Amino acid sequence: NVKKVFDVSQTNGKRPPAPTVNRDPKALITVMLDSSPVEVEATNELPYPNMAAFYNNEEQTLYVKRDVGDSVAVAQCVAQELGHAQLSINSDSYSRADMGFQAVCIGYMLCKKYGVDTQNFAINRIPEKLAGKEPKDIRYELSKTRNAMADIHSRVSDELYKKKQERSKDYER
Repeated sequence: NVKKVFDVSQTNGKRPPAPTVNRDPKALITVMLDSSPVEVEATNELPYPNMAAFYNNEEQTLYVKRDVGDSVAVAQCVAQELGHAQLSINSDSYSRADMGFQAVCIGYMLCKKYGVDTQNFAINRIPEKLAGKEPKDIRYELSKTRNAMADIHSRVSDELYKKKQERSKDYER
């Protein structure tokens, strides 16, 4: 009983959109900040004026700039800075410069998973420091990035689930 089988690359159907629970960037920002592993504070100024969020490791605080109009840019920046926060929690010695690329990758993966635009992330430029490492060391760095992403995603998805449960209870009333 022979059947014809196709490889995915042989088909021309549209890919389904990434499975997301919530595509509204403002709601996603709220959930990411509610599930943050560090303190979150709103501020009018950040050390880098073009950023919408900034993680300060000395104070273990994620600062979010007030009145930034573009919610997509804020979601991207918060996702990346949550990456910095999680990487600092997971490692013994944290350096913003050394972990910058990993944080960008985490921000990219979070935005991709939750349906936020990812074109502003420069994940195609691999730092020379990482490119020159042995495969074993690269796997170690990638596993740190994956673990940090998994921790953040777990907290965000738990928070989304709680909010969904609250909404369903409200509908029952």
